[in-house]
Amino acid sequence: MTSLNDGDFAEAFCLWRPLAMQGHVEAAYHLGWLYANGNGLRVDIDKAVYWWKRSAAQGHNEAMFALALAYTNGEGIKKNSQEAFKWYRAAAERGHGDAREIIKSKLLKPEKVLINQLKAVLQSDWLSERRVVEADVVNLRAGPGTEHPVVKRVEAGARLFIIDRKGKWLLALDPDDLSQAWIADWLTMVSE
Repeated sequence: MTSLNDGDFAEAFCLWRPLAMQGHVEAAYHLGWLYANGNGLRVDIDKAVYWWKRSAAQGHNEAMFALALAYTNGEGIKKNSQEAFKWYRAAAERGHGDAREIIKSKLLKPEKVLINQLKAVLQSDWLSERRVVEADVVNLRAGPGTEHPVVKRVEAGARLFIIDRKGKWLLALDPDDLSQAWIADWLTMVSE
């Protein structure tokens, strides 16, 4: 890292490559970035992805996130939203904050090709707060407040995932169809 921070990319490469070849997770991750950015080397996304995959296979969070970004942007490799989501999810499950935020943003605007994967990720404890509807029948609204039109009705016992909050209003996600609507906080209780 000292060589990298000093801008001596050739030295960093010479130190990291043998370590990466021996299976050193951190070295493989950083070697991937040298290839991705062209630091001291020509840009080679294929080699960057190769090293990130080796590192990610051993549980390296940042390598997983780097793979997700590569598949999202499609720079040098074929763009693949399902493969990107797989790596975002793997990183998120291991606590990567940016990966978690990206998954939450995908829940707000779900892509059709990711619906099944998004439904599966709802079971993750880190993703959202779970609530249960307490009142007999509750109106879910298009916005946070009673001035917004009713878009759906749910009955007592309905389970909802909360993905956003504005004051005393919660943006709820229906796990069955990923539809979203707002519900008043006081009409629900936290679910275990």
